[in-house]
Amino acid sequence: VADTDSWEQKLAETLENMPEVARYVKNHNLGFTIPYTLNGEERQYTPDFIACLDDGHGPDDLLNLLIEVSGEAKKDKAAKVATARTLWAPAVNHHGGFGRWDFIEISDPWDAEKTIRSALKGA
Repeated sequence: VADTDSWEQKLAETLENMPEVARYVKNHNLGFTIPYTLNGEERQYTPDFIACLDDGHGPDDLLNLLIEVSGEAKKDKAAKVATARTLWAPAVNHHGGFGRWDFIEISDPWDAEKTIRSALKGA
């Protein structure tokens, strides 16, 4: 993560310091993508991070949290976020064979700890 922009570096630092985080990875060259459609064209979305967190269910039932660090608003960002949040995460959770998943968008990495903890309380 050290060679990415400062927003992602700050998020990685936050994840390192949160006791709820069992592990995390920068989703780069892992091949993990979420398919989505924009203007009728099929595309692949690569979330920035995947973190496994203990959200109160214990270490044997960690929450897999997809984390997107959002800076500038781009036209495809809304489609990516909506697909991950409202289609992909509910579908994989309904399947039940891949653990529990959720998605969060971080717009201020300097406030990421508060944002993640708020999302965990609401999950």
